Amino acid sequence: MDLMKSLLISASGMKAQSARMRVIAENLANADSVAETAGGDPYRRKMVSFRNELDRSTGTDQVAVSRITQDATPFQ
Repeated sequence: MDLMKSLLISASGMKAQSARMRVIAENLANADSVAETAGGDPYRRKMVSFRNELDRSTGTDQVAVSRITQDATPFQ
């Protein structure tokens, strides 16, 4: 594997982890948030899902963010 392909793979992983860290920071910032209206639900944490992605131009497998979803577990 040449150096350019290695850098592309590493860069895709760093980009995906950067998105994950942004979501974690948002979750921490809103951890103590309450509902906007009486009887409403408080902030729901977000979760990041990853997927494997083939870059056909270079022939490398890279990682990408698949989706960002809200946690659906019931509140205590």
